[in-house]
Amino acid sequence: MSKNDPIILPQKYYLDYFNYLLEFVERQYDHILDQPEHLFYQSFRELSEPAQCLYLRFSNRRGHYFRINKISYDEIPNVHEAKEELMHQGFIQINESDDPTQFRLFTKQELVNLYDFLHPGQRKAEILMELSEVDLQVIHEKEEVAEVLKNEEVDFIKLLFFGRRGGQMTDFVIRDVGNVKIEKLDESKFKPWFESREEALSVMHLSQLKKMITEIQEAGLPLEDYLEEMPWEAWLSYPRSSEIAEKLLLDVGYHFERMLRSDLALYYYSHTDKSPARERKVRILDKMDQKDDAIAIANQMMENPANASELTFATDFLNRKGIRIDRSMTRRLKKAPSIEIPPPDSTVERAVLSYFYEEGWDGLHAENYLWRGLFGLAFWNIIFDADHGSFHHPLQRQPSDLNDSIFFESRETLLREQLAKFRTRKQLINHITRFHNEKIGIANRFVTWHESLLHSLEIMIERLPLAGLKKVLLEMSKNMKENSAGFPDLFLWKEEDYQFYEVKSPNDHLSAQQLFWLDFLASAKIKVDVLRVNFKTHQ
Repeated sequence: MSKNDPIILPQKYYLDYFNYLLEFVERQYDHILDQPEHLFYQSFRELSEPAQCLYLRFSNRRGHYFRINKISYDEIPNVHEAKEELMHQGFIQINESDDPTQFRLFTKQELVNLYDFLHPGQRKAEILMELSEVDLQVIHEKEEVAEVLKNEEVDFIKLLFFGRRGGQMTDFVIRDVGNVKIEKLDESKFKPWFESREEALSVMHLSQLKKMITEIQEAGLPLEDYLEEMPWEAWLSYPRSSEIAEKLLLDVGYHFERMLRSDLALYYYSHTDKSPARERKVRILDKMDQKDDAIAIANQMMENPANASELTFATDFLNRKGIRIDRSMTRRLKKAPSIEIPPPDSTVERAVLSYFYEEGWDGLHAENYLWRGLFGLAFWNIIFDADHGSFHHPLQRQPSDLNDSIFFESRETLLREQLAKFRTRKQLINHITRFHNEKIGIANRFVTWHESLLHSLEIMIERLPLAGLKKVLLEMSKNMKENSAGFPDLFLWKEEDYQFYEVKSPNDHLSAQQLFWLDFLASAKIKVDVLRVNFKTHQ
């Protein structure tokens, strides 16, 4: 096979993947697996291979119901026998459910032919609505509809492997057909996602709750009636479920805020300090004329901001008694230099680059591309170091704690030691060149593998102060979720000179994160500014 020939997977590739997943989970999560999972393992392994294949074909597809007469796979020579085995072993049931979603398996014309009271002119959505209260006997007399069972056991086993509900087996396919190259990791260093069964179940329950909340909101029902006595404190006590719980609390709080239920909004926001919960609480308390409480929270945000947005909001609130957050940005924009160009045919950034090309500068629309690429290459060995317990399975493309403050706290010494090795620009360039050439094409959240990347980084490193580059890389590592974005749009250079610009057209505004990086880059002695762009009017 040549390098460019497509990779053909074995006929029963999905069975191989699932068996690998079962063995992996059995080995890593013996302390979590309980009777339901052990019974599933035993009964699945007792199935014949064709029955295993048919069950996985069902399980890997969307939905819980399937028309048996529509099932045909080359690797399952006798679907009927496999179906009978699955039915007798309790993996599927045939024509037992009265769930009206089974009507969705049939075409509009098939339904019209089956039920005389339906009209061909009706839309399928109207037909399904009309059939929602109709008995399924006619359907079940016509053919066999299989309902897939043991979904909870399969979902839980997949949750243990992927660390989240809804993990896709197609991730194996993406890896093995070469669509994504994944860094090879030492499997002996993989750590379980969850410390206890209770923690894993908390993640499962929160995922189910999130789905339920969405359905309630879509139905227009009062959400408060369904959220009583939820164990938020328990969910927040586990590392893996706390992040999901906090996001859900923010969503629920914002829902009640939009419904003008300030009391309920404050109740849910009060369970978390995850941004923007504190900002929302300050705004609500200020509107309720509870000024002292609002100021107290704003002071906490000033002393220990979660991100740039919190710091900017708290500063503006305390200094201007709650006047809009964009005041600080507005001041910065007013002081910025400006240029005048014709209205652009494409993007403003591209038009500004053309302007500077005519002025003798080279440049590129860099934004986050350069800084993220530099971070990913400079710290590659630290990002993919499996010794920190943040890699859990071989399909991971980044450590699980990358977006958490723990990433920096647990690796600070390593990060500082790595930066200390770069005593000259040449040493930094040699380091990133080596990792670029060794790892090219391998998935790294920070590195976009473009042919211009390495050359552009060399140009940047050769011109910027080395101490400033190190300060930026270290600051990025402290909060990767926030600090890997918001960098200036353009990087320009001419001979030994350079300039970063955040480009703003007349109706644009600075974000808090952009303002943060403008200030930080300037403090690191890196040339940076906002550039206001005005458009020439036609005479």
